[in-house]
Amino acid sequence: MKAFTLVCTSLAMAISSIAHGAEIDISHIQRLGPVIQLTATPLSKSAQADALRANLVTNLVAKLAVNVVEGSGLKKSNSIQVFNQQLTWQAASSTVEGEGWLAYQLPVSTHRFTQGTLTVKGLDNPQVYVNGQLVKSANEVTLNLTNGDYQVLVLADGQQKEVPFSLDWQGKSDVDQLDFTQQKSQRVSAQQLFDAKVINSLTLSPNGQYLLQSTIEYQASQGDTAIEVSELRKVSDNSVMYRWQDNRPSSAVWSGDSKQLAFVANKQIQLLNVAELTIQVVASDIDNVSGLHWYGDSVLFNWEKPFKADEKATSKRFRALEDRWSGWRNNSQIYQLDVASGFIRQLTDNKISSSILDASVDNGTLLLTRSPVDYAQPAHGLTQLVELSLNVLTETVIGQYRSFSSALYTDDGMYITAGPRFMDGVGIQDKTIEVNDYDGQLYWRDGKGNVSALSKDFTPAIGSMTKLENDDVILTVTEGDRSPLYLFDKSKQRFSRIDSGVDMVDYFSVAIEPSAPTIVFAGTSGTAPQKTFKMTLNSSGKQLLFDSQQQSYANTRFGDIQDFDFTNKHGHNIDGRVYLPADFDVSKKYPALVYYYGGTSPVGRHFTGRWPFNLWAAQGYVVYVLQPNGATGYGQAFSGRHVNAWGKYSAEDIIEGTNAFLDAHDFVDPKRVGNMGASYGGFMTMYLATKTDIFAASMSHAGISNLSSYWGHGWWGYGYSGVASRGSFPWNNPELYVEQSPLYHADKITTPLLLIHGNADTNVPVGESHYMYTALKLLGKEVELVEFNGQNHHINTRHARFGWWDTTMAWFDLKLKDQPEWWNSLYPETTEQQ
Repeated sequence: MKAFTLVCTSLAMAISSIAHGAEIDISHIQRLGPVIQLTATPLSKSAQADALRANLVTNLVAKLAVNVVEGSGLKKSNSIQVFNQQLTWQAASSTVEGEGWLAYQLPVSTHRFTQGTLTVKGLDNPQVYVNGQLVKSANEVTLNLTNGDYQVLVLADGQQKEVPFSLDWQGKSDVDQLDFTQQKSQRVSAQQLFDAKVINSLTLSPNGQYLLQSTIEYQASQGDTAIEVSELRKVSDNSVMYRWQDNRPSSAVWSGDSKQLAFVANKQIQLLNVAELTIQVVASDIDNVSGLHWYGDSVLFNWEKPFKADEKATSKRFRALEDRWSGWRNNSQIYQLDVASGFIRQLTDNKISSSILDASVDNGTLLLTRSPVDYAQPAHGLTQLVELSLNVLTETVIGQYRSFSSALYTDDGMYITAGPRFMDGVGIQDKTIEVNDYDGQLYWRDGKGNVSALSKDFTPAIGSMTKLENDDVILTVTEGDRSPLYLFDKSKQRFSRIDSGVDMVDYFSVAIEPSAPTIVFAGTSGTAPQKTFKMTLNSSGKQLLFDSQQQSYANTRFGDIQDFDFTNKHGHNIDGRVYLPADFDVSKKYPALVYYYGGTSPVGRHFTGRWPFNLWAAQGYVVYVLQPNGATGYGQAFSGRHVNAWGKYSAEDIIEGTNAFLDAHDFVDPKRVGNMGASYGGFMTMYLATKTDIFAASMSHAGISNLSSYWGHGWWGYGYSGVASRGSFPWNNPELYVEQSPLYHADKITTPLLLIHGNADTNVPVGESHYMYTALKLLGKEVELVEFNGQNHHINTRHARFGWWDTTMAWFDLKLKDQPEWWNSLYPETTEQQ
């Protein structure tokens, strides 16, 4: 056992002379107080003690963060005004003159999972906080710290007269050592990545003067409940004009003259008058309304009627494969609200739900879609594109398509987005190659119904589209591992990339009215947190509107990110990138983690998300992310290798790429390399385990082990397989369904495998992990199965997300760092049957 004792002597030291060594030094502990403001009762004795101290600590931690950013360590003046008393963080001492509450702060860093006991001596009623969160109110507090940087703060009513102040650290074992060096910045934490405020919606007025902006953030005190705020802002100076926190607006849409904002809130359709900042309720008691569109002086919307099952029913007869989807029996139709009178008329009445795509006031028509049940051809779904004449309420079916995403009117036709097979393959670049219908394409349909492919020779995969007044369109695309915006110039038939300065555009909105349209967008890059900018189209100048870096990561350091591509044995360029630890030392040997695509989408350069590459790097791993064959955004031939392959090409690329990565990076230990993936990537992880022993440990989240069972049981299994296994079924291609299923080759697996699954997963049912777990257990292989209760395909709630991240990294610490302590603390061994 190794004990560290922090005993604060009466030696006074100036803040400017703090030592920054690994050795414990009195200058590492700072004291604030005693605060002598009179109070009716000590902090811990108040009826509101918890709230009082939590509020106090929140403000103290915020002040410390600002001082660390502005100064070097704590060298700058960092005084705090408490009522009329000026206080300064100063070197601690064993005794204190005067009475009143005290605060002590201590920087702590760990370089592995660290456990031990912090003992507080000489203080009355101490409370120990780590990074602003209460651990315990006690003299002895158990700390379990993951690899990272922390600020420990102790709050107390006062100092005991008979006992000198001290802090003692007792590690659970010899490895449980703390570093008390004051850091100028901190490595990124899981809490930062999940909790930080980010933009999650942008709606710009047509004239570009006003912006409806929504944000989301989390606080530990609120648990899994998000703090969501919507604000109406004046774009010119970014000032707030109106703010919602309760009953926030949804389905918000601007009137054409930018004078009114229509939205849904509190089971009402409401209108905000921008000039007067007043709200008018124009429709009440209209639950389940969405998809608002202005149509002249009226508002179109979808109104859904939920299906109500017989409460006495003890069984359910399925009507279709889609009947496994929750809400499929609900019916949604289109209505029109006359704003002036409040009168609402129903525009569609169909057994199949109708959805609005676009409307043309000039033509008096509305574009809508319906999806009838039709399994005749892959992908076993059908979309009807329908035009509705609002004057006579007659419908014309424009077409029925197996591959379709969206459509927008223009003055002389319409734009359509769909897969390459749209209209009998008019978008296929090369008829000799297999194509992937998840690879989005842009089409033009003229007034006579003739369809032409606009993006056949355009490599990026097209997502959403927004039409400008001159009929040009702004497109979201997947371009390799980036998601930029592109402009399609209709007159020149040309695509041009919009210079946003970020790798991934998360949200954007366009003011279509000005001659030079204004764009507001929020985006991130590989190691750069979210920012929101305003820019004019075709201009490189940008106005910063929101900066998550400054708000949430100002004193955070990140490692470098480097590109690493290689050419595979077939001559294909395989895109990749490498994340280095924050405190990278080229002379060291690091463990590495390899991650790859799921579904058919590449792994984008998002700053954070469900797969926090920056966090893994901060915890001492080199992270290699690659985009094997099958991913969209690299051209039709590349994405087409996803179809009817189920890992054949992708596994080759991952194995070959990992070897190339190891050859090129001698600071990575080739014996300590792990891999992981989710969904299709989880399938890839299991499949790779049957093909190679290059990895020392693997993790599959929500992976597919048996293609037939996923095809038949997953909510979207048959539809996804209609693209990924186009034309192949268990009865006509059993070789594909058996030979590419990892379950049937479980006996070949030698790599320790962690299986993680939400037990409420409807996309990839939890049985997919159970099949593999059963096989490997019977085979005597090393396998772990961890289920997350109540979680679906994605682990989204705050508490569960942290548990999921911890489980993943504890597994790799166990297997790649020979550090079992974290895993054992999460999942201790027991002799009891559980």
